[in-house]
Amino acid sequence: MRDDKGRYVTPEDKELSEEMEELRGRYLTSLTSQKTGTSDRTRDTRRREVGYWLQFCAVNDIDPLAAEERDVRGYIQGITDLADTTIHSYFTSIQSFYSIISNDAADDSLELVNDGEHPCDDISLKDDYGITRTSEYKKQHVISANDLDNARDNDDVIALRPDAVEQLFDAVPGKRRETRLRNEVIVRLSWYTGTRSVELSKMRIENIDWDRCIINIESAKIDPSENPGLARRNVVFPQEFRLTLRRWCEQMRHSFSGQVTPEEGRILCTTHNDEMQPADINDVIKQTAWNAGLQRPLRPADPDPEDEVYEWFVTSHRLRRSAISHWVNDIDTIDINQARLLAGHAQLSQTIDYVEDDSDSLAEDYQCGMQA
Repeated sequence: MRDDKGRYVTPEDKELSEEMEELRGRYLTSLTSQKTGTSDRTRDTRRREVGYWLQFCAVNDIDPLAAEERDVRGYIQGITDLADTTIHSYFTSIQSFYSIISNDAADDSLELVNDGEHPCDDISLKDDYGITRTSEYKKQHVISANDLDNARDNDDVIALRPDAVEQLFDAVPGKRRETRLRNEVIVRLSWYTGTRSVELSKMRIENIDWDRCIINIESAKIDPSENPGLARRNVVFPQEFRLTLRRWCEQMRHSFSGQVTPEEGRILCTTHNDEMQPADINDVIKQTAWNAGLQRPLRPADPDPEDEVYEWFVTSHRLRRSAISHWVNDIDTIDINQARLLAGHAQLSQTIDYVEDDSDSLAEDYQCGMQA
């Protein structure tokens, strides 16, 4: 199938036919057999992205086992609007599909028609399309925390310094007192709990433990079948924030919105809806940063008036990153695994990325620890 510009099109409905599903299953079985060290995450990625390729083949009447180079190029042409890292991942999955099939010696049905010729062999994303694994953000503007005012000194993770975050609390937008309080709750909860905007939007009053200052939430990215212990997690807020949060939940929220029930339901709402969407939460945080004089475009850097800004310095996700960075670098009473649990990271390596090197105090900290 081609669109009005002659490009191949993969429909949004990615459900596979029975025949294609069987082929994908055989590929995954062979993948597991040939590459015994393949992680569950990689296998899930290959399963999903190979599915996109097989659906593309089905829609465009291509036999995957007889696919040619031009077919793969047609697929790439149809996804050029995606991020470079995403395109690279999709292409890597197609390469894996054909490499595994080419090397399979156990399943007679897995055999390429074109004398075993690999349709990806002569395709180079970098040389042919200028696509690399480097993110589009880095391509347009290579920047580190050192290049930004109010950012922490960590080249791996751009995060706000805690003193910069404090400036946000007095800069929340809103003409009405109730609106300003709700927006303050948004910014403070985002910083205190380090939650994603989608997790913040789903927080419920019934899941607040007021005595322990804990909110039980549903994780946005954890697969319950793989990490049942993290499918829901507890996040914590400071005791001094309890009065403000309680005033919003029990006194102001139901007068702010006629769509909510007092003392139950989603913590965050709008005047016309009993829940607030993640995009709206992000807009509040970005506007707060503008009011505080902290906002700036990161990608592209110093844009012309007609340029579209693809990434801002202060966003809801930046506040999440800033919170995690604060936990692992500034708070001695939170160890790295506790920070992982608070952040909802499935792997400890995800949390370690936030740690800032501090070689200057290494020897002193070692001596203090050994003498304890």
